[in-house]
Amino acid sequence: MPKNVDILFSFDPEKGEAGQAPHAGLRAKLIIPDPELIGKKATFTIKRHVQVNDSRPVHDTEEMFKHKFTVRGGKVTVPIPHHVLKDHPFQYDGEQIEIKCFGELVINDKLIRKDTSVQKDLPVEALKKPEVLSNTNELIEPKDIFSFSKNLMAIPTHNKIATLGLLVVGLVVIVVNMLIGYHDQFSPEHATYFYSHFDSDGDRSTPLGKALGGCGAIGAAIWFAIRRQLRKYMTFGLKPISKSVTRQSEHAVSDLFYGVSRTDLKDVTLRIVACNMEKGQYVRGSGSNQRTVSFSTPVRGVLLYSKKVTLIPKNHSVENHFRDSMSFEPIFKVLYPPNEVSKSHGLFIYWEIQLIHNDFVDQELVGDTARFRREDFFTA
Repeated sequence: MPKNVDILFSFDPEKGEAGQAPHAGLRAKLIIPDPELIGKKATFTIKRHVQVNDSRPVHDTEEMFKHKFTVRGGKVTVPIPHHVLKDHPFQYDGEQIEIKCFGELVINDKLIRKDTSVQKDLPVEALKKPEVLSNTNELIEPKDIFSFSKNLMAIPTHNKIATLGLLVVGLVVIVVNMLIGYHDQFSPEHATYFYSHFDSDGDRSTPLGKALGGCGAIGAAIWFAIRRQLRKYMTFGLKPISKSVTRQSEHAVSDLFYGVSRTDLKDVTLRIVACNMEKGQYVRGSGSNQRTVSFSTPVRGVLLYSKKVTLIPKNHSVENHFRDSMSFEPIFKVLYPPNEVSKSHGLFIYWEIQLIHNDFVDQELVGDTARFRREDFFTA
């Protein structure tokens, strides 16, 4: 077996330039002392890897840099281009995911034995953020309390009809589905209508249990559609942010959104909240029912703004009642910067505007993070 194959990272300040990131001038010294590896093809890569903390995880890896070469001696020095690390990569150990950046050396000698390989974490400094004590789930997804009858009366006629139609259709579908499940439960396999007595792996299962699961899924989908109709008591939308968002910049709350209600809004609260969002995937089910499930878990929630207004008259611009100034500084101070491997894996920034009312379904707008200045996440 080859001995002491290793990766040594070092920083050469003379290779960096003034004003560049701390990783400018980073280089990797590849130690390959085994003479049997001379002449072999090798690949050195820099990777960012998301590991999902689950019993059936789906991990993801981004290749940030690749250098192919033929081994000519015991030591090879590879300079790491500045652009590879310009976004300040950092290690992250979260609730459902872990993110690591590392170098990997793979030498192709599988004709003699399996490939020789070694990994070494990048010499990045730990990014420390203050502890967060708030209940993030309650902050990002507050319990929605509303009066169905009052909300129904406040929406346009065509939305009332759509809502009632969804209720009727949902009830009919659930009843029919349960009748099918009841029939199949007490029928021989050859006489079932829809639900088999066996699962995809051939193990026995109960049609009635499957029908109950189906009713739950149908009910959730119908309720989601109904809530969308109930939100039609007002218009509510985002205004684009025209300038860069930094630690120091101040923003008028009224410049972030617009809205007009068809009915008086009494004792309404506007909140602006933010958090980190851990994203990843895992596998559930088996056989033909096996599927990949994506998750988004909010962590490190922060409250940026909150104000309660006694009355917003109907047909009045809602934003005119929130002319206060607010800052996004807590996002940069408390949250970690984006650390994304793909759209489905990594650590993301999330913020939203919430309009909370006890008589009507709450409104929410997901904010754009494109103008957040990344460098400000790393300053004290």
